[in-house]
Amino acid sequence: MKKNKKKKLVAAACLALLAAAAGTFAWINSQDQRINRVKTAAIKDGSVSVEENWNPKPIVPGTDATKEVAVTNSGNTPVFVRVSYEEVLKHLTEKGAVTNRSTSWKVNEKPTLSDDIPVEYDGEKYTDNGSGYVDVTTKVKDSAAAALPTGVKVYAKGSVTKDPVTGDENTTFSYSAFFEYATGKYQAMESEVSVANGNTVGAKIEDWNFVMSKAEYLVYKGGYSNTATNWAASSLEGASTEATAAKASLLGSAGKKYDVDYNYTLAGLGLSTLPAPTPATAADQVPVANAEKKGVQADKAALGVSGIKVEYGADMITTAALAKDKWAYNKEDGYFYFTSPVVSGATTPQLLKKLIFTNDIGTEYTNATYDLIVKMEAIQATKEALTDSTGWNLNGVDDSETKKITTYLDGQAAS
Repeated sequence: MKKNKKKKLVAAACLALLAAAAGTFAWINSQDQRINRVKTAAIKDGSVSVEENWNPKPIVPGTDATKEVAVTNSGNTPVFVRVSYEEVLKHLTEKGAVTNRSTSWKVNEKPTLSDDIPVEYDGEKYTDNGSGYVDVTTKVKDSAAAALPTGVKVYAKGSVTKDPVTGDENTTFSYSAFFEYATGKYQAMESEVSVANGNTVGAKIEDWNFVMSKAEYLVYKGGYSNTATNWAASSLEGASTEATAAKASLLGSAGKKYDVDYNYTLAGLGLSTLPAPTPATAADQVPVANAEKKGVQADKAALGVSGIKVEYGADMITTAALAKDKWAYNKEDGYFYFTSPVVSGATTPQLLKKLIFTNDIGTEYTNATYDLIVKMEAIQATKEALTDSTGWNLNGVDDSETKKITTYLDGQAAS
């Protein structure tokens, strides 16, 4: 490993000399991303990276998931770092609304993103031997006296009692009907089942006869849609042609990142275009003080609800009051900037602490999947790298947030 690193350093030095001779210089740079999936790149040799403690949990209102994010420089060169987000929210097109249809869902339909999705049903609650329900499917006919469609299951329990005074017989009966589209997987149904005959005192319910007068299958019509947002334009090379064209880091690409498989291509997302970089500017999305909880963009854009929030760390500061070793958000480009160079072996304070699932989360989040892509860019801590077109190209006008950050970092940069 040490020999390989030495070889890389020699090669890098040679490249730098060639670049200098040609009158240009390619600044040392880095990028990294983390995909946090909830049911949600170092300097190119890996020396600057996103460090995270991520404990994913289901999206349940009133809960949170630990998501601690910082940046570590394990290389030999001081760097400036900045962090931003890309988001992908996969949600039901009809926002959790349930629709009845006359045909069942079949697993071999191989649905596309926009095809109807079956409403899952807890059939095991009734098929379990200890439930008290028994399988009466073969004793149920439809309104035309025909057998039920293959896969439809009816489980029931009941009894008949006789009034000792009047002699009247009284039938108690409950049932559940559902569709088994694969072994152990059930689709919810809306049905009407009544007792036809056979319900006499002493007769077991599996000997009764029934009729199903209504059988409809519950689906989420239109399947899924994806909403993607990109807070900031990536200045370094993209992961694909689509990503580069969209000035994105991972949006527009497919692959595997830190053991998370993803497909954010246009085809994979079912989108015609990728979103343009759009910095968060709303007050409920921009942290200006320590430990604030602020919203993301995707759920508010897609569902009209700000149900997923980020709890930020205890080292936030505004661009109007910049100080060393803090994080400051720039509303002009969508990046969180660390306000001092990160020296060799150092780790920044945590930018993020938690993902918060608020009590505003409702049925519109049913079956949703949220990916928060934390993207980091690091660049050599020199004045020129901040403004050079091959670096971050920070050239804000006077009194702009970009200019304030650039000037502040200038004062700490290597000459």
